[in-house]
Amino acid sequence: MAERAVDPARSRIVLVGPAHYEDDRLPDVPVIANNISDLTRVLVDERLGGFSPFHCVAVPPAAGVAQVGDVLVRAAEEAEDLLLFYYSGHGLLGPRRRELYLSLAGTRPDQLAFSALPFEAIRDACLDSAATNRVVILDSCFSGRAIETLAGADEAVLGELDVSGTYTLTSSPANRTAVVLPGERHTAFTERLLDLLCDGTPAAGQMINLGDIYRHLHGRLRAEGLPVPQRRGVNNADLLGLVRNVQAGGETEAGAGTGAGTGHADGSSSAPEDGPATPPRPPKPAATATTVATRPTPTTAPPTTAPHNATPHNTTPHNTPQSATVPPQLPSPAQDMTERLTSAEAIANTITDGWWRTRALVRVALAAADIPEPERAGRLIGQAEQAAITAGEGSTRALTTVVTAAATLDPDRAERIANTAIGADSRGHLLGALVRALVATDPDRAEAIAVTIEHDHHRWRALTRVATATAAANPDRAERIVHTVGTKQERWPMLSAVAAALAPTNPDRAEHIARSISEKYLRTQALGSVAVAIAATDPDRAEQIAYSLTDPNHRWPAQNAVAKAVAATDPDRAERLARDMIGKYSRVSAFLAADTGRAAYLATLLASLLTVMAPDGPDRSERIAHAVPHTSSRENVLAAVARAIAATDPDRAQRIADGLTDKVTREAALAAVVRAVATTDTWRAELIVNSLTGPQIRVMARADLASAVADQDPALAVSLLDQAEEIVSTARLPRRTDALIAVVTAAAELNPERAERFAYAITNKTDREAVLVALGTALAAKDPDRAEHIANTVTGQVPAVRIRSAVAAAVAVSTPDRARRIAQRIQGDARAEVLHSVVVALTDPHQVARGWYL
Repeated sequence: MAERAVDPARSRIVLVGPAHYEDDRLPDVPVIANNISDLTRVLVDERLGGFSPFHCVAVPPAAGVAQVGDVLVRAAEEAEDLLLFYYSGHGLLGPRRRELYLSLAGTRPDQLAFSALPFEAIRDACLDSAATNRVVILDSCFSGRAIETLAGADEAVLGELDVSGTYTLTSSPANRTAVVLPGERHTAFTERLLDLLCDGTPAAGQMINLGDIYRHLHGRLRAEGLPVPQRRGVNNADLLGLVRNVQAGGETEAGAGTGAGTGHADGSSSAPEDGPATPPRPPKPAATATTVATRPTPTTAPPTTAPHNATPHNTTPHNTPQSATVPPQLPSPAQDMTERLTSAEAIANTITDGWWRTRALVRVALAAADIPEPERAGRLIGQAEQAAITAGEGSTRALTTVVTAAATLDPDRAERIANTAIGADSRGHLLGALVRALVATDPDRAEAIAVTIEHDHHRWRALTRVATATAAANPDRAERIVHTVGTKQERWPMLSAVAAALAPTNPDRAEHIARSISEKYLRTQALGSVAVAIAATDPDRAEQIAYSLTDPNHRWPAQNAVAKAVAATDPDRAERLARDMIGKYSRVSAFLAADTGRAAYLATLLASLLTVMAPDGPDRSERIAHAVPHTSSRENVLAAVARAIAATDPDRAQRIADGLTDKVTREAALAAVVRAVATTDTWRAELIVNSLTGPQIRVMARADLASAVADQDPALAVSLLDQAEEIVSTARLPRRTDALIAVVTAAAELNPERAERFAYAITNKTDREAVLVALGTALAAKDPDRAEHIANTVTGQVPAVRIRSAVAAAVAVSTPDRARRIAQRIQGDARAEVLHSVVVALTDPHQVARGWYL
């Protein structure tokens, strides 16, 4: 049987991946955030997945069980062709029946039934869905505690993953932990999945199907000695094509109007948010010229031995003589910008990669226009256009950057560039970017361009932008634009956006528009947006709208906005609103215990409200917090109150924190008090630090306090660092790398030599390289010689590039030749990225001070 492409218009995708966890027993996995964002970009990229961004939903990382369930059930109800559920995070087994749970941000390992997402719920959603194809992908990193219980459980867990009519792919056998390799942006499984989706494979046909994915990942992970994936398939699910294979022969240009560019069944595609072209994957070293989305070619060579005997940097010269370190200063207004732009232009033209050269030249062009030097700006835009054309399959993305810049300098030229694109999809993408750039200053022209866009989805998005931008000044026009759209499924989201934009200036009409939406979910969403928008100016009306909403997920934010708006002038009303939010659960106190996801959402809203109220009304805020019946939620809200008043009323803050029963929440609140009083009441801060018992928080709090008192009490800072180093070397830490980075960063402020010695003494290569990156980037601005020396001792290419990028950006203004030399020593395509960072530093050096290059 031949492979079959997915129909994006009839498909729904849900991605879930908490990168950070409230419970210290579940270690944070920061790269999971990259898994979710980059996989989403690939799936919605019109040249790869082609799925609509409205149908490919990444659940917020702090979401609870109820929020995940709402999104998944809705997707399951809407999906007709494909329902895909992707999860990355900690997978845990229940203590008795060994059922599988997927951890969320608020998961407690000892309360899985109340705080984690049971896989049974995923199974039920798939079984209830009418979708022809149901796919579940689990990239699960098991926690250390769970590994022991998983031994020999492969068949038990995989058996549980059997869901009738569903194709299931897991990142590893049940008795092995998923892997995060040093220097990689993603977990090992998802890193290689994205490699395949972005780069394609000659072993597949026009589409990369599920069978291709499994075979590729199994072979590659096995060859690298990593956990191999497992699968459970049904019927001919292996033949289901998920994304276009960029290495397939006979392909048309990306974005051809026939739809062959995306390779999907309906010949259509959907693009991500148009703008200055965010690549589906952030560029890293070794990108290939044929890559659709700028991305790295992974390094498969085995890791080399770390430099345990590397010596810390000293003041003697290295291989190349260098002058004494002088921290570079940001340029004064009197400095000659023209000279810096000349250097920036010269550096930009040394970049060989078309995408990065385009971005660099556009940067210089915009800076030249600000001087103003219009002739230079126009010439550079022309060079950028030519560079974009050489960017291969990324040319549309590069041209988007050119069009967006040209729109502010020469709209006619920008429109000509956009209309030269080949294919309705690419042309629509560029014209949509032009509409977004023009709509604020020239809405008439923006609308005229939008209606000419041939591609339906790009035209709809462009018209939505015009409608929302003009709603406040001309609501009739906004509604007219909405009603030019053909189907109500397209009009409803537009009306929702127009209502939200119109609400601050014309709440009557905004509410009328919102109530005219016949689809209940979007109507409720629109009314909630209107209520939030007018809360500060018309709290009475906002409250009335809020109470008309039956879905608490929309009613609570509206009530919360009103309460915040009136907190200073009418605290009694704010308290009443807060109590109304929790009133249902006060009457049925067990409800929150059974619905922990909704409890966490409510706690988050109350915490944000009481953070506003607490400084002026600590008694009232504490009283409201104590009214929350669910213990975990109540303690989280009380902790927020303690943090809010720590600086103004440390006695009360400490008392509240000491009264919390959950150790993790209590010690986190006490650590917040330490940070608040570190310089004003050091004695109290030190006493609190010494009272902490959790090893992770003991290290982090000591490092924070050492940094705070380094100038006023260096002896205490040294003592605190000694204690932190001792704990790190002897205790078992759930987030060891984070603790090591905290110590070395604090030490760098006090004594860089000590920080280097500490970093090089770390025996674990992964931890050592991460710590050296943190140290090198922290020192880049004030001691670039030392930072560059550290980069020279790091064995991993990606860590070394990060440090050198920071150094090059830091010295670009004072010594641009040195910045260029640093970049030129970098091998592969990473050089282009670093040269671009130098150009950015020369054209906008204040971004270096904000640490943008990290």
